[in-house]
Amino acid sequence: MEQLLQTIRYNDGNFPRDELQRIIEHKEEAIPYLLQMMGDLKEDYTLVIDRPTRIDFIYAYYLLAQFQMKELFPIMVDLLSMPSDVCENIFGDAITEDIGRILASVYNGNIDLLLRLIENPEANMYARGQALIALVVLVFNGQLSREFVINYFKQLMNGKLTETNYYLNAEIVCCCDDLYPEEVYTDIQRLYEEQVIEAIVIGMDSIEKTLKKTKEEVLRSNQRSYKFQLITDTIKELQGWACFRQDNRFNKSANSYSKKERSTVYEEPKRNPAVKIEKIGRNDPCACGSGEKYKKCCGR
Repeated sequence: MEQLLQTIRYNDGNFPRDELQRIIEHKEEAIPYLLQMMGDLKEDYTLVIDRPTRIDFIYAYYLLAQFQMKELFPIMVDLLSMPSDVCENIFGDAITEDIGRILASVYNGNIDLLLRLIENPEANMYARGQALIALVVLVFNGQLSREFVINYFKQLMNGKLTETNYYLNAEIVCCCDDLYPEEVYTDIQRLYEEQVIEAIVIGMDSIEKTLKKTKEEVLRSNQRSYKFQLITDTIKELQGWACFRQDNRFNKSANSYSKKERSTVYEEPKRNPAVKIEKIGRNDPCACGSGEKYKKCCGR
């Protein structure tokens, strides 16, 4: 198993379908190695991410999520809770790629770990946003009640956060919208009135549109949505990433980790970029028309 894992340590531009399938078929043997890899990452990420093309730790957390290994949950929360720049060095823009679903897939019942990450002003804001998404995924998979999560979001919008973070406020509103926002409509309206929300991520019109539908219709549709499913097939999740496309105009390094090609050429971040598909992505061109990436313009 150790030799097999060595063969997928770095990305050479080819998707290692056969190797991943062998790992899945021998999961009991693989799990200790995968957990050790993630533990080593937590202890000293600079020893694990020794080249920009290193990718095996990404396979590791997807596979462990597929295997629903609850031992990964505190490790992932610890990694995501590291100072923002450290988290950025570890995950790069893969931080916006399925991390919420992965957290939900390995959730061990310790809700306090997840809430502390969300409320940690020192943590990466995208990591905190993914923790919010994890709560929604857990609702749609029957592990948390909608009432509990909506009430928690209401608390966040009414002083529970110690800082004003426009992006995080937008993620909270997105998550409320996913769970049907009737109980928190006035709280959301107030955020827009106070102009403390990144409106290009989600606008008040989206909330109004959701509320024109019935709660049952929205919840039923979202429960079936791919973006709220647990991780069950690592190969299916990763095989379409741009770094494995032979016609990819970007290099095969971690700079190309995404599910779809970008439509414009622009400077790439250091590691693992991923495009956020459902909402505006941090590396998408900014909607204001400046020509800059969102994260370097209105998303600052």
